[in-house]
Amino acid sequence: MTAPVVVRFEPRGAARDMLRSTADMVLMSGAAGTGKSVPAMYKLHLACLQVPRIRCLVVRKTLTSLTASTLVSFREKVAAEAITAGLLRWYGGSSAEPAGYRYANGSVIVVGGLDAPQRLMSTEYDLAFADEAIELTAEDVDTISTRLRNGRLPYQQLLMATNPGPPTHHLKLRADSGKLLMLYSKHEDNPLLWDGAWTPRGLTYLARLDALTGARYQRLRWGRWVSSEGIVYEDWDPSVH
Repeated sequence: MTAPVVVRFEPRGAARDMLRSTADMVLMSGAAGTGKSVPAMYKLHLACLQVPRIRCLVVRKTLTSLTASTLVSFREKVAAEAITAGLLRWYGGSSAEPAGYRYANGSVIVVGGLDAPQRLMSTEYDLAFADEAIELTAEDVDTISTRLRNGRLPYQQLLMATNPGPPTHHLKLRADSGKLLMLYSKHEDNPLLWDGAWTPRGLTYLARLDALTGARYQRLRWGRWVSSEGIVYEDWDPSVH
């Protein structure tokens, strides 16, 4: 008999709060490298392992960006042991059904880009995760949220993760108006960077961020929603214009 596989995952700070939250819409916002995407994907993965026949969705603005980054993290950092144990497998998609990970208990994580949303948005989900949500339009967010109606979990939830942008961005405005829960992650939340003190990897990475300037320094080093210097149009939103 094969021994059970034990995977240890220590959520901290905003990641821990996200895992506990049942809010309809949760945005993890923070500086670069604080550990936002992996905990969100863990929530979907653990739900799929524990509850049969739920449907989850993982998206980015484009399929290319999803494949090159988010799915690599899922495969290597979140689900590696479960894949090896045969608890889920990759399905490449067909003309009738989009690509995704199929679990042995009937649960599924559908994946795709919002540059080709037709098949993604033709079905219902329990949980959805949008990575690099700063790239999404307000319409993208609304479209995903309306598909969260599968009803196999006690709550339906849209999770998002992003580095900050301008304070006029629709996600920041939603948070300010109370329409979504924004959780702020810090570098200390990432055990690869902080383990009671800064790790060698953490010191190297922070030095790289400290070399940035202007709005990129404020956003990527400190996780602040600030406008770019010298901006002419205060309402300019790169995800829309």
